[in-house]
Amino acid sequence: MTDPAPVPSKEINALVKILQAQTQHHRDLRECIAHQREAIRTAAIDDLTHACRRTQKVTGTMSDLERGRLELITVVTRKIDPQRVEPMKLAEIAAVADEGARTALLEAADALREEIAVVRSESSVVSASASALGRHMAGIRETIHGALSRVGVYERRGRIAVGSQMDCCIDLTT
Repeated sequence: MTDPAPVPSKEINALVKILQAQTQHHRDLRECIAHQREAIRTAAIDDLTHACRRTQKVTGTMSDLERGRLELITVVTRKIDPQRVEPMKLAEIAAVADEGARTALLEAADALREEIAVVRSESSVVSASASALGRHMAGIRETIHGALSRVGVYERRGRIAVGSQMDCCIDLTT
C-alpha cells in the first residue's frame, strides 16, 4: 500500500452512527435479557415468550445494522486502498482518518465492545437459568409420571390409562 487516500468524513460519520446504533441495540438486548431472566425466575411462560419475540426483533435489526456496517467498511477500504482484498479493521480506518473522526470512531467502537461483553455475560446467565429450569421441569414431569404409574391407573392390557397419560414437552434451551 502506498500513501493511503484520505477517508471522507461522510463515510466516517456514517460508520460512527452505525456503531452508536449497534451500541443502543445491544442496550435494548440487555433489557430483553433482563425480562427473560425475570420470566425464567418466576416461570412466567407468557412473559418469556414475549421477551423472546422482542429479542428476535432486536437481533434482526442488529443483523441489518451489521450488514450495513460491513458494506460501509468495504466501501471505505476501497477508497483508502483500492488494491486491498479484505476489508480494513476499524483501527486501520481510524489510523488514516483525521483526529476528530479518529476519536469519534474509536470511542464508538470501544462503547460497542463493552456492550457486547456485557450482553454475552448476561445472556450466558439466562441460558444457564433456562437449562436449569428445563431440567427442573423434566424432573417434575418424570416424578408425576412415575407417581401416576404406580397408583394402579393401568388398563387391563397393561398400559397407562388414557386419562392419566401425560404427553408434554418443554424446551426452554432454544
